[in-house]
Amino acid sequence: MFCPNAIDWGNVADWVSGAGAFAAVVTALHIAGSERRSATKAREIASNEAHERRAQVIAEAIRLAGEVEAIARSYVQLVSFGGGEGQSKRRDLLDDIDGVRRQLDALQQFPNSDPRLFAEIGRTASDCRTEAEVIDMSTSYAAQIMTRLAEHMAHRRDALITLSRLAEPQG
Repeated sequence: MFCPNAIDWGNVADWVSGAGAFAAVVTALHIAGSERRSATKAREIASNEAHERRAQVIAEAIRLAGEVEAIARSYVQLVSFGGGEGQSKRRDLLDDIDGVRRQLDALQQFPNSDPRLFAEIGRTASDCRTEAEVIDMSTSYAAQIMTRLAEHMAHRRDALITLSRLAEPQG
């Protein structure tokens, strides 16, 4: 027979075990959510670090292209202001360009996952190769070669700047 006053609410042990099970479920859900948030945060940090490394490589490539451009323009100025007979100074400028080219070659070896960046740095390094015979050429012809080199570097610098803008995070 059914008697409403005779409902069996169980004993204390049943209630404690039920409360413990409920607390375990809440704790498990909290831990799962916390781990998910931590994993998302770790992925975001890794992505930001990769973007920062890429931006640093691009900035360094832009700086190096600008440096080659400046050295080439210095060479042209040296020749145009009558420094054509100063072969040692011209040789020093060519050595400076070669040193920057080696830095670009090293920068191209920096690990990155963007083939466009890899190719653009390679083109920049390739474009700044100078002929050793430039010293022995007429000063006006050498100045023309250096003017073209400066123009190529300005173009490469612009291409790198465009590449850096393409890589900016959207948001």
